[in-house]
Amino acid sequence: MEDQQVEVQDVKQDTGTTAAEEKQIVQSVPYSRFSEMVDEKNTLKVELDSLRKEAKQSAENRKLKEMESKGEYDKIMSEMTSKLETAETKAKAFDDYQTSRRESLLSKLPEEDRTTYDGLPLDKLEVHVEKVNTKPSPASVDNSKPTSTGGYATYEEWAQLDPKGYKKANDPQASGGIKIGYGGD
Repeated sequence: MEDQQVEVQDVKQDTGTTAAEEKQIVQSVPYSRFSEMVDEKNTLKVELDSLRKEAKQSAENRKLKEMESKGEYDKIMSEMTSKLETAETKAKAFDDYQTSRRESLLSKLPEEDRTTYDGLPLDKLEVHVEKVNTKPSPASVDNSKPTSTGGYATYEEWAQLDPKGYKKANDPQASGGIKIGYGGD
């Protein structure tokens, strides 16, 4: 009897381990399956969009046919004319914007480069003009002449704050034979 109990316990432990392994298998999805599902989802989105466009177009066509059958040609023409006018207004505004933007960008270029870059699309022209006009500013440099006091206000200040530099600059051997007077020498 004891042997049977031990066997029963072993069987229970084995089933517990198998259940844990099954849970891990269920939770992990192979990349190929994931990729397949994403592709399928994207395909379905495209199909849904095309079906919506078709439904909208067919609804508009049905509406036009109903209006034609009722003899409402004038209403159809006025709707189409208003749609056309709106589209033309937007197209003209966009063309005007592009023209003015292009002229503005070309005016920032040197005269000799304007004809070269005039044919570029507007987005590439913007990038080029930005690149040309954003040159790094040179580092500021002090171009003033050095003073005879080594940059200090007086000889005394120079001697107090930088005695080695003062002595080196005033040493006849190091300064080229010219000695600056100390007052008593």
